Amino acid sequence: VPMFPEWNPVKEIRTYLDAVFEEDDCIGYVTETWETEDGINKPTKGVWDRTKGQLLRALDKHPDDFGAVFGDYNAKAGAWIRFNPLDGKGCKNENVTAFRFALIESDKLPIERQLTLIRELELPAAAIVFSGGKSVHAIVHVDARDETEYRNRVNYLYGVCEKNGLIVDQQNKNPSRMSRMPGVERGDKHQYLIDVNAGRPSWNAWKEWIEEQNDDLPDFENLSEVWDEM
Repeated sequence: VPMFPEWNPVKEIRTYLDAVFEEDDCIGYVTETWETEDGINKPTKGVWDRTKGQLLRALDKHPDDFGAVFGDYNAKAGAWIRFNPLDGKGCKNENVTAFRFALIESDKLPIERQLTLIRELELPAAAIVFSGGKSVHAIVHVDARDETEYRNRVNYLYGVCEKNGLIVDQQNKNPSRMSRMPGVERGDKHQYLIDVNAGRPSWNAWKEWIEEQNDDLPDFENLSEVWDEM
């Protein structure tokens, strides 16, 4: 598992918020859990009415205290964040206000292989987070105008990943999906940022690049240009 140089929870989450959100975005996150009958800690619905600006100002006041801003979390379970902004009224798909990102997660492969494929495919990832478990989470630009375009682009993205050996968790397709929040402990590991602003800078730049990679045919020539010299 890739290692971080020093552990600074507030720096981790600040860097993530800056890479993924805009100042006035309402952000959904979850630090509270409930326990199932068989002892598994599941996330609650969490909080969704604070903006990035409010959270950053709170972090300024508590530079050494993650819990003072986000609430104390169960270190056995970790914590979660929703990577698309919300309307401040809830955390369902209908509360999503911008369809910017999709989650790429592949826990069927070794961590190093997951990372290699994410990098080789030049996925336009605003952030790559180690989950503290069996996977890395890539928060990938899809930059969609609406939910329909979002679903189409996520299907395309997942298709490219699968075709290239990155077996993606298919449950992660909805825009209000939660991902692992960097800056917290999970069991004996940390959830932390591996990278921000990795790969191509946007969905369009990535799609153009990936189609060039897939197109091994020579470019078409316009026949009219050579017609008189046959």
